[in-house]
Amino acid sequence: MDLHSAVAGNDTDAVRALLASGAALSVTDAAGNTPLEVARDPDIARLLISAGAPVRTNGETTPLHQAIEHGWMDVAEMLLERGADPGSRDGFGDLPQDLLPDGPSLLREKMGRRLRYHGRSAHLGLDEVASGPQQTVVLRPRRAEALTSMYRGTVLVRWEVEPRIRPVEIMRIASRTDLPGPAASVNGSMLAFATPRNVQIRQWAAMRMVRELPDVPTGALALSPDGRHLAVGGNQRLWIVDPVSAAVLGKDQELDHTDWEGLGDSRVTPTFSPDGRTLAVGNSMRGSWWLTVLDVAEDGHLRHRYDRRDPQPWSSEVSGEVRFSPDGELIVMWVHPNAVIATRTATGEPAWRHEIESRTGSLCFSSDGRTLAVGTESGVSWLDAQSGRPRGRETTFGSVHDLAYADHCGMLAATSTGLHRLMG
Repeated sequence: MDLHSAVAGNDTDAVRALLASGAALSVTDAAGNTPLEVARDPDIARLLISAGAPVRTNGETTPLHQAIEHGWMDVAEMLLERGADPGSRDGFGDLPQDLLPDGPSLLREKMGRRLRYHGRSAHLGLDEVASGPQQTVVLRPRRAEALTSMYRGTVLVRWEVEPRIRPVEIMRIASRTDLPGPAASVNGSMLAFATPRNVQIRQWAAMRMVRELPDVPTGALALSPDGRHLAVGGNQRLWIVDPVSAAVLGKDQELDHTDWEGLGDSRVTPTFSPDGRTLAVGNSMRGSWWLTVLDVAEDGHLRHRYDRRDPQPWSSEVSGEVRFSPDGELIVMWVHPNAVIATRTATGEPAWRHEIESRTGSLCFSSDGRTLAVGTESGVSWLDAQSGRPRGRETTFGSVHDLAYADHCGMLAATSTGLHRLMG
């Protein structure tokens, strides 16, 4: 039995024996967790800390966060004495003290004193977000302004992008729940967010005001360029919704399924063409991907045009982000974990495939459509959009999580080190 198994199994005697034999305390399991991070018993946690377990980790949470969430206040005190960082934020952007119950707390006071002693604040500030990990980015139409999301969508940051890129406002819009989005349009005034229960609409001009679409199902979102149509995809379903009235205008169930197998279950990712008349949908099911292309009428009704199927079914590849070229003639899709594929919009014929190893991928065309930027965990790869051939790489900004382009802003990258302008 290894130390992780003994700790996870609450086997105190086995943990003691393994520690006595010199078991490594900093080794991580397949999920990247140390033995202390899988502890579910406070007595075992104390044993590991006393034996020298690392109290600072780099995952979505920390041992100090976990101890407070479990209600192990004495373990939290012990972690602080051993050097745990009370200023570390978890995946939702919360400090350890944010997880304490409301009311007076000596532990909260101690963590606050520790932060003040080192000249740090408990509040998320502009300096911190300027170099912090940004998750998504969208650009405001006709204004040199960007909006990024952080901490699983719970925090939004508004940025000025001219004359230089700098954050100007921080908005906490959710607490300890994933909030995917936002989806934005090229010319519209609205932004759409997917909550676990429904879809939320915000306005660029009044970001803190939110309007819920309670009867609209949640899922992967895409707004048409003019903002008149909202596509929602998820679990083998696709809807076209009026984002103002929340009326369902079209849905996949109205299509003729005699020559069409339908949509994916694990991923249904829609995106509109530049003219808003075509919808490309990336699908995944049981380790296979396919691309569905649909015509979108003025009234929002759908017509199935074609599917491009995975040439190697059961390959364990799944669809990711989907983008149209500026002229609408090419559709590119990230296929996890190792490729970008391009399809000719008019015919559905394969255009090219470029192999690239990365667990994540984001896509963005240059204004003239000649170059495709591919954001990965190691930077940006520039490809010739017509052939898929490499043109260069940019690795100075760390991991790239999302890309966006507008003529008045240029191409911006949401990265692990902030928001950056690309010069590829």
